[in-house]
Amino acid sequence: MQTSKLLTTIGLVVVIIGGGLLLGWWGSREKGRAPISDLQPNSIPATAGAVESNALRMRSITAVQVPILTPLTNAASAQPGGTNLQAHWEEKLDEILGSEQDDTNKVKQLFEMFPHLPEEGQTQVAEHLANLVPDDNYSPLGQLLQNSKLSESVLDVLMSDLLNRPNAVKLPMLLQLAQSLDNPKADESKDLMELYLDEEDPAKWPQKMQEWLKENPD
Repeated sequence: MQTSKLLTTIGLVVVIIGGGLLLGWWGSREKGRAPISDLQPNSIPATAGAVESNALRMRSITAVQVPILTPLTNAASAQPGGTNLQAHWEEKLDEILGSEQDDTNKVKQLFEMFPHLPEEGQTQVAEHLANLVPDDNYSPLGQLLQNSKLSESVLDVLMSDLLNRPNAVKLPMLLQLAQSLDNPKADESKDLMELYLDEEDPAKWPQKMQEWLKENPD
C-alpha cells in the first residue's frame, strides 16, 4: 500500500512539473510574436496583383480630378445685314427719302446703307429701290436679286419688282436666276422660263429667249 501511494505521488509531481514546463515554453513563444494590432500595412508584402490594382486606382483618381477642357465655339448667328448694323436706320431712311436731292443720289445712298441693315430694314429699302431704280439702270438691283444670302422677304420684294419690268429686263434676269442652283428663286424662275418660252429644255432657253424677245419687244 505504501509503495502504491508513493508511486501515485511521484506521478502527480511529474505531471505538475511537465505542465509547468509546457506552459513556460508556450509563453516564451507568444512573447516573440507581434500582436496583430501592432502590424502596419506597409509591413505586409504586396503581391503583384495588389500593386497593379493600386496603380489602376491611382490613375482612375487622377483622371477624375483633372478637368477635360474643350474648345469653345462661336455660336453667334449671322443677321441679314451682318454684325456692323446701321444705328437708327429708320431715321436715316426717312432723311434720305425726304431730302430734295434727285433719285439718283437717293438710290446711291440706299444701296450704300443696305448691307448694314437688319432684315426689316433691308425689306423696306428694297421696296423703295424697286420704285426708284429705272429700267435702264436695273443691273445693281438685279445683283441683289441674285444674292442667295438675302432673306426670303427681301427676295420676294425684288422678284415681284422684276416681274413688273419690261421683257428685255425680265427675261434675261429670269434666265440667270434659273441657272443659279443655290438661289431660292431658281425654281420659280425655271417655271416662268418654261411658261414664257414654251420650252422645257434649259439648254435651248438662251436661243429661244432671243427669238421670243424679237417677237415680244415689250
